Amino acid sequence: MNPFKYESRFRAGEMLVEFIKANNYIFYNKLKQNVKDFFCHAIPNGGVSVVEGFSSQFKVNYDLLIVRKLKIPYNTEAGFGAVTTDGTVFFNKLLLNELNLTEEQINRSISITKDEIKQRVKFYKKDVNIIKSQEKIIQNKNIFLIDDGLASGFTMLAGINMIKKYKPKSISIAVPTAPLRTVKSIEKEVDHIFCPNIRNVRWFAVADSYKHWYDVPDEEVLDILNNSKNYISNLI
Repeated sequence: MNPFKYESRFRAGEMLVEFIKANNYIFYNKLKQNVKDFFCHAIPNGGVSVVEGFSSQFKVNYDLLIVRKLKIPYNTEAGFGAVTTDGTVFFNKLLLNELNLTEEQINRSISITKDEIKQRVKFYKKDVNIIKSQEKIIQNKNIFLIDDGLASGFTMLAGINMIKKYKPKSISIAVPTAPLRTVKSIEKEVDHIFCPNIRNVRWFAVADSYKHWYDVPDEEVLDILNNSKNYISNLI
């Protein structure tokens, strides 16, 4: 097991850039020289600090990709799928087949989750025409999806599924840490996956890769966004 721990999410974002430079210099150089051909999507809340560190090195712009899990009715800590910013629904089909949920239970969970997404979109004061704005941002761009780490990777897979709808030039995942099994399941869905701290363990927690782990509060996210030079809403 790799014992390395990041000082902070922001520093982890900076180190992702260093990792790309060390492991794929051609790609790094392409990004450095053609930054307008690239765009980042951060999954809040933890991914926002990471994308700030990442984007500060390249001055690449970013937006939020809001993802919420479809909660199992009798175990709301777990999910059988996810819904993304634009309302895209993505199921964990293997798990869903085992749960024996009724159509009514599934549809109710989807409806509740879509309402949560709408509330978060409103909270972040995003464009109400999400589909049109995402199409403009993503089409023919090299897209990075960024979070503070992956566990099962299912919310990231939901994000990938959404991004593909808008015909990007390429999709790259950049995360500070993930278990090996998740990296293997995701790498076949994207063009690149960059992860400096891959752990080949049975039990994995993103928190174990950070010296000072905490759940990022909404107020901190808003403060980062309001002061960011690369968050797209500040550039319009």
